[in-house]
Amino acid sequence: MRCQPRREKILIAQKQGATIETRREDRHLVHVAGAYRARQSGSRQIWIKDVSEYGCRFFDKFSVLRVGTEVLLKLGNIGPLEAHVRWREGNIVGAEFVTPLHPSVLGHIAEFMSEDAG
Repeated sequence: MRCQPRREKILIAQKQGATIETRREDRHLVHVAGAYRARQSGSRQIWIKDVSEYGCRFFDKFSVLRVGTEVLLKLGNIGPLEAHVRWREGNIVGAEFVTPLHPSVLGHIAEFMSEDAG
């Protein structure tokens, strides 16, 4: 039996409907209170669930955000950060920052701001 190259396996999995997650950086699991504001709407309180240099995933209890929506995000007391909604599954939203986080800011969020941090 011939071993399939990685790219070929990914294409087969995509054809079979599997969800494939491709990332260019590591995510940091966090539990940080935050907020977002979409254009011409009020501020909504959210929980940031993970964060990376390029974006974050957050919980929005009654989310109606659409993919492509521009938002201003606050992660704890950091922000506002411009971002675009890249995906939404129910009340979980993925956003990409317009300007990547500086590594020291990312480290501060991951190490000190999470309510799960000791």
